[in-house]
Amino acid sequence: MSPADPTRPVFDRLLSDAVPALLGGSHRQDVPPVDGGRWPVSVVSIPGERSRDVLTEVMDEALVHAGPGHFETGRADASHLTVRALEPYRDAASPADEISDDWISALELVGRGSPPVRLRLTGVTLSTSAVMVQAEPLDDAPWELMRRLRAALGPLAWFEEQERDIWYASVLHFAAPILDAPSLVSWAAERRRSLAHDLVLDSLMLARFRYCANGGRRHMAMEPWHSVDLAGG
Repeated sequence: MSPADPTRPVFDRLLSDAVPALLGGSHRQDVPPVDGGRWPVSVVSIPGERSRDVLTEVMDEALVHAGPGHFETGRADASHLTVRALEPYRDAASPADEISDDWISALELVGRGSPPVRLRLTGVTLSTSAVMVQAEPLDDAPWELMRRLRAALGPLAWFEEQERDIWYASVLHFAAPILDAPSLVSWAAERRRSLAHDLVLDSLMLARFRYCANGGRRHMAMEPWHSVDLAGG
């Protein structure tokens, strides 16, 4: 996708698909990850502190309507934008795995040749599985970063056959019934174009995710394995 192809219709379609599922109680509910499932080793980018604050604020608003038991992905220590997932979930995955060296080599190559990228957080949408904050590219650089990563990975890019067509940060992954689905839907509709927050992504991180629960609050914690600066001119 290029700057001439706005991401908004994709977010609109996600919302349109999510509304009947949420109102009917048939939304997807995450569970702690199991081998072969979601939350694999991925290449992610971590927003700056102020951007993480914005995401946490949106998450806290969403929780009022969604209720307890969901994965709180918008926490300051969990916020991220996924650039590419690399494999199905493996509980035994480790930075000592041979494939991890190959992933790291690809990241190093991308970091040397890619500059920081700029995105704008524009508002909220819903999917059947999550509350998402839209991150809309301001130029072609974010898409070029995705293309460079795929090229650098080569055959190791097999897990995601298609290029991602949106940038976003999920702030809540549904993992329980929705407390007040009509209220959540109305809130999301009001927040569709409520943000105008620019952020710069200046590094990539190879990370895995681990399920954490504390006092009834749940999230997927990131375990950083390797980080590279986007240092290209």
